[in-house]
Amino acid sequence: MVRPFASFQRKIESQLGVKLHLKINDNRSTMLSVRWEPDCTKVSLHRIFLNAPDNVMEALVCYLRKQHKKIAPSIKAFIDDSVKQMDYSYQIDQTKLITQGTYYNLKELYDQVNQKYFNGELNLLITWFGKPVVKSKNKVTFGLYYDTLKLIKINRLLDSPQVPDYFLSYVIYHECLHKMYPSYVDKKGMSKIHTAEFKEKEAEFEHFKLVKKLIKEEQTLFFSRC
Repeated sequence: MVRPFASFQRKIESQLGVKLHLKINDNRSTMLSVRWEPDCTKVSLHRIFLNAPDNVMEALVCYLRKQHKKIAPSIKAFIDDSVKQMDYSYQIDQTKLITQGTYYNLKELYDQVNQKYFNGELNLLITWFGKPVVKSKNKVTFGLYYDTLKLIKINRLLDSPQVPDYFLSYVIYHECLHKMYPSYVDKKGMSKIHTAEFKEKEAEFEHFKLVKKLIKEEQTLFFSRC
């Protein structure tokens, strides 16, 4: 049962023993933020906390009292589970998504991957991001998946005739797997992103060994346009 805002605030204040400046938000990123000040504690919570179970509320109060230096695993798990139920994809202006690149069309590749590996059952959006150059040779993010937006983003660095199509398809497949096999928070509060099941399915990609070899042996391929 969702708690009314006023009673929700009073309950926390009664347990804290201090005045609470509480804001309930509906954003897609920060679910919990706290600023401790001499005269009050300023807290911004996502609306999901209005329906949080008692154990999460108890952990939240302990955190606000500074009894816990870090956010408790129960809070992290609650946020993680709740985020998986969110769908903000309606907020995306699909006319602004860019799928046609100079050499590759992401929508065509995504549709092929979706049909071949997921029987066409996925309903995700996809777009390019970034520029076809990199600023650092230390790390390149090939793709990203935003679950609350149901959106895959692929680095423009891969829109190149030097990048084989199977590699781009692999990146799309990898990001799709994040939808099918989501991360979770363990009992210690650690986020587990690539689960054993995820890795098992990842290895089923048709050109998986070729992709791994390419990443290991042909790193200059991805930095040739720096």
